Amino acid sequence: MRICERNLPLLAEYVRSGRVVAFDTETTGCASHDEICQIAAVEYVCGELSRKLALYICPTCEMNPWAEAVHGLSLDFLYEHGIAPEAAMRQFFEFLGNDVLLVAHNNKFDMRMLNQECVKFGLCFSPEGIETCDTLALSRYLRPDLERHTLAHLIEALGINGVNSHDALDDALACAGVLFTLINR
Repeated sequence: MRICERNLPLLAEYVRSGRVVAFDTETTGCASHDEICQIAAVEYVCGELSRKLALYICPTCEMNPWAEAVHGLSLDFLYEHGIAPEAAMRQFFEFLGNDVLLVAHNNKFDMRMLNQECVKFGLCFSPEGIETCDTLALSRYLRPDLERHTLAHLIEALGINGVNSHDALDDALACAGVLFTLINR
């Protein structure tokens, strides 16, 4: 959903009375050959948390050392605790369903990684009724007074009870907190 004055009432109504899924990914890096190694999502219905999903994924590529330094997920850990990429994506898509507002902080990155994963593993991601929202763009639009719009800074600046730990579940919950706080103010 394009963030603009005309769309804000529609977004606010959907956030309050619809189904919202905030998600985050952790990856092996940022290049076109990199993969998702953790994905998490939290579902809100009419503003209330109803479900959580958090999956570790066994990547089929190498882990970039700087990526591991950011999120702390080693290949050994992922091979021990993760599931196959195809299985993880299917679980995520099943959790997501249809008729939902899909929210991420810096949505372009997470959506690009989802699309890369689908192409690489021959999966189809075309659920009906999915609208997307980027809390990075939303915060820049609604709070131009803030110096930074990183998830960590927004948690502090907006007084949100959450952490930006570079754990996908923590970050999905923080992203949802940013969305609800910005819309409700």
